[in-house]
Amino acid sequence: MVVLCRLVAQSVKHNLLAAFRHLLRPLVRIALRNGVEFPEFVGALKDAYINVATRELRTAGNAVSPEAISVMTEISTTDVREVLQTPEATKLDDADQRINAACRVLVGWHTDRDYIGPYGLVRDLAFARSDVQSRREVSAFVDLSKRYCPAIPPKVLLDELIRTGCVQDLGNGFYRALTRSYVPQQLSAESLRRFAQVVHNVTETLEVNLRRSVRGTGRIERTIFADYGLQREDLAAFDKYARERGQLFADDIDNWFADRSHEGIKDPVQTGIGFYHYVVNNDDEQDFGRALEVQGTKG
Repeated sequence: MVVLCRLVAQSVKHNLLAAFRHLLRPLVRIALRNGVEFPEFVGALKDAYINVATRELRTAGNAVSPEAISVMTEISTTDVREVLQTPEATKLDDADQRINAACRVLVGWHTDRDYIGPYGLVRDLAFARSDVQSRREVSAFVDLSKRYCPAIPPKVLLDELIRTGCVQDLGNGFYRALTRSYVPQQLSAESLRRFAQVVHNVTETLEVNLRRSVRGTGRIERTIFADYGLQREDLAAFDKYARERGQLFADDIDNWFADRSHEGIKDPVQTGIGFYHYVVNNDDEQDFGRALEVQGTKG
């Protein structure tokens, strides 16, 4: 019986590792295409292990120490101490502050009367008043930046707005706002935050459901797929259909929230519904199936 239990545990662990390899592949593709090297990825994984182990110890009412975390994770106590003393959240907070600052500056540039000219036109701004040799009154980006986000250096903000195409350098000492909204580029901090939140929330729901012991509990998670696949030429039509029907569903959920979600509610919990259209990566799927078959489970 002991041998059987050990074999079952080994099979579960093997298949769990196979599942991790499968779900990590798209993450590693993103990492490689954007210069994230293996040691850096491992560092992020180490941080996650230590963070989760810390929370597990607290939830169980046990003392949190580098030694206890090391026992759970087999990460050295030296590495545990280093991670605990320099949390990665500090860097993420800096990125969030910069994103919010960019949004505030653009809105102020388009709405503040000090930066709007005749007929409501948005003024071109010099970086600083001293940059322009002129007797006429000059509006400066430095003043705008200090008014709406004093915690961020004006040059850093301006460089970011130029980089993302929100502001144009006119080449004569002045800068022009091209858009009122800060729209991050494809792999900006904001788009990556959105990506991480979506993947995290989906995985969190599945993790909760893996732990459920009573049928009908857990969180709703449904996948609808074509039993025999679709002809490739039908994919665009399905995408159009899913977008239209999905928008109706999204509007319905949004209306439901609108009647119940308001500022100042007691004991709020952040929740919502996410849905997505997927197309199976056949290479990844076949490798995953072969990995599971090693333990007699057909993928």
